[in-house]
Amino acid sequence: MSLSTLCRQAATQFQRRASSHAARAMSSSGLGYEPNTSQLPKFKPQDNSSGFHDKSLHAEKTWTPEQIDDAIRDNSVFSWGASDPLRKSTILAKRAEGVYIYDENDKQILDWSAGAVCSNLGHDMPQSIKDAVTKQMEELPFVYGDLYTTEIRARLCKLLGEISPADLNGFLFASGGSEANEAAIRLARRYTGRPKILSRARSYHGGSTASLAMTGDPRRWAVDAGVPGFVKIMDPFPFTFSWGDSEEEMVERSLGALHDQILTEGPEQIAAIFLESITGANGWMLTPTAYMQGVRALCDRYGILLVCDEVMTGFGRTGHMFGFQNFEGVVPDMYTFAKGTTAAYLPLSGVAMRDHVFDHFRENPIGYGSTYFAHPVCCAVAYATLQHVIQTNLVSHVKSVEPTMKAGLTKLVEKHPSVKSARTTGLGGGFDLAGKDGNFLMHMHEASQGVAVFKEALLENGLITLIRGHHVHCTPPLIISSEQIEEGIEKLDKSLDVLDAWIAKN
Repeated sequence: MSLSTLCRQAATQFQRRASSHAARAMSSSGLGYEPNTSQLPKFKPQDNSSGFHDKSLHAEKTWTPEQIDDAIRDNSVFSWGASDPLRKSTILAKRAEGVYIYDENDKQILDWSAGAVCSNLGHDMPQSIKDAVTKQMEELPFVYGDLYTTEIRARLCKLLGEISPADLNGFLFASGGSEANEAAIRLARRYTGRPKILSRARSYHGGSTASLAMTGDPRRWAVDAGVPGFVKIMDPFPFTFSWGDSEEEMVERSLGALHDQILTEGPEQIAAIFLESITGANGWMLTPTAYMQGVRALCDRYGILLVCDEVMTGFGRTGHMFGFQNFEGVVPDMYTFAKGTTAAYLPLSGVAMRDHVFDHFRENPIGYGSTYFAHPVCCAVAYATLQHVIQTNLVSHVKSVEPTMKAGLTKLVEKHPSVKSARTTGLGGGFDLAGKDGNFLMHMHEASQGVAVFKEALLENGLITLIRGHHVHCTPPLIISSEQIEEGIEKLDKSLDVLDAWIAKN
């Protein structure tokens, strides 16, 4: 564009502004408002057509490990941690049987954590569950639960009502444990008309926004600043001090602290106290019965709902059908469930509620829902899974192998300086790693090279489990035998020898 053309355009724009200014000056007051001319950014189009579909690649019956790794690297995002390190550390699972998983080289690996504490029936699917899935998919694979009801939904609700204690008779279904806790938070607030939720400092309730805000462990920090209404109870099992030298002192002081907190937060402001019946991801901590009874009594006194998170403990993990059954006489107003409900074959979770809560929502909207609410196929898997748990007397089996797990963990504590302490209730247990000084190897939010060394030794010895901070999970599938538990303890023993040596040198 020539200089003369630019000068003409500038003169024209100036004349327009001058004319506009003159017009305003001729108005009665000479005052007014003139907005800016449009300053919207220019749209930059991009190609939004679908990409190339590699038919030959997807027609291959099996992929090579290299093809799988390429696709995972290029297209798969991992949860919680950074994707690249997790991709490099994960095992390519090719098949599974019982409590074992086999990698691409057919190496046998003992699944010592039941996945994410969910594969309660191991890695075989009983024929009765396969048949239930096939039947439901052939007859009615999906309907939306607020437009239709189904026989399988009715059967599952009825069965849950029969095996749940007291008057826990109402059941709302969702997909994952975090979603179930989100729903329970909503129900508690709508039922009571109160905003605050209390939960333990050592707790995990899920990865979605409200459930994570209710969580006590360091994963909560990601949402701390933006989610109001969640208050943490000082835990009955602190990291850096003790409530007392005896169980009675611990109960009295920790309950006294909770009572004080209720009074300072305002009893009429608190909708619910959420507790994992037994702390799971944060150390498998079983509180004294008197503590849970005391929490129940405080809730009753101030009209606060008690909600037990049974996502990990429900349906047999602790040697009882439900974790809260470890505490004599304690019945929550609601409990949430997932994982063991379907033994992780398909996703299904839910909220159980007592009649006083259920009756309220017979006439008042819950204000919660989802597309896959009461999904028929998932309900069919849950119904068949729970029947299998009952018919095989799986809860009694867990009780029968608990002494073997306790004996094995005792051996590890006594032998290895890297093991600070251990505990289990049924098959919900684990141990804490220790450093040279006898304290925890690191805080729960910290990383330690020692853990990486330990994980490498575990894999070399054919065992994989969850490790959260300094806590190592011992939560195998509930079908595990005493001999397989002893096998797992032996693999841990060998791996801890490696960790002991590393700690001694560092």
